[in-house]
Amino acid sequence: MSKKPFYPSLAVVTGAGSGIGRGTAKAFAAIGTKVIVADINRTHADETVAIIEAAGGEAVAYTVDVSDTAALEDFGARVKTEHGVPDAVLNNAGIFVGGPFLDTPDADFKRIIDINMMAMIHGCRIFGAQMVERGRGGQLANVASLAAFGPARFTSGYSIGKYAVKHFGDCLRAELAQRDIGVTTICPGLIATNLADTATVASIDDAQAGLAKVATRRLMAQLGMHPDKAGRIVVDAMSRNLPVRPIRPEAYAFQAVGRVAPGLWRGIARVTMGPELEGVGRGFLARPDSTERVAALVGRIHPKDVGNPAETPDVRR
Repeated sequence: MSKKPFYPSLAVVTGAGSGIGRGTAKAFAAIGTKVIVADINRTHADETVAIIEAAGGEAVAYTVDVSDTAALEDFGARVKTEHGVPDAVLNNAGIFVGGPFLDTPDADFKRIIDINMMAMIHGCRIFGAQMVERGRGGQLANVASLAAFGPARFTSGYSIGKYAVKHFGDCLRAELAQRDIGVTTICPGLIATNLADTATVASIDDAQAGLAKVATRRLMAQLGMHPDKAGRIVVDAMSRNLPVRPIRPEAYAFQAVGRVAPGLWRGIARVTMGPELEGVGRGFLARPDSTERVAALVGRIHPKDVGNPAETPDVRR
């Protein structure tokens, strides 16, 4: 439960140029909060600010690469100097790296750990220190994933970071409680975001990867929760100082199975995409007409506008 009324005057949201970050920035602005909109893509950050201002809210855009610790520290200092200490911070920016573990390059592992895990840690350290120094408390939140609740094949780089973020949040929550600073971990299921745009998958070529990104983005837009709704859920979870907030039924299901029957999860992970199915997939991809067949299928998936920017390699969730 919330320790006190939640009316933050200033909030920081990273990865706010699209997806959950944009939805959360809009949700904060809707309750009268001034929002610091941070994103690696300045154009998308400016778009979020324009949307908020058009609705009567207040927001300021910043360009920041959260994988660059020095840049993140400079960003935190600028926010404090130019706007003051934030009352709420959502560390949201993230990417996806997939594929067989033994085929995944070291550079991909470093990149995803720097963005999906270390940026969350540094964001909490930088802004948490400001909140402690101010002495009036605050609220920190980190976006993990349903992947934090259980193992899955071909997602080792992504899943270990998300699991670590959840456990980190639990530890930090216990440590900062005496400072009146809450810590919430957000664990979304399928949300209509641009996560696929920055994804890299080992063992497939560029043409296949391009098709996979378009297909995934369109399917996420069709089947996933609208990011504005997800953003409202995030703000509500922070307002109630929840320790963990799954979003969507599949995230709650992953959480329940992970708690009650972790052995079942390990069994499912061994069977899902097992050697037989993996062999079929590799065999299909090896066929000369596989790309054309997939392209034809992707063309039948009609894109659905959920307010995210167009596909670009610079967008982070």
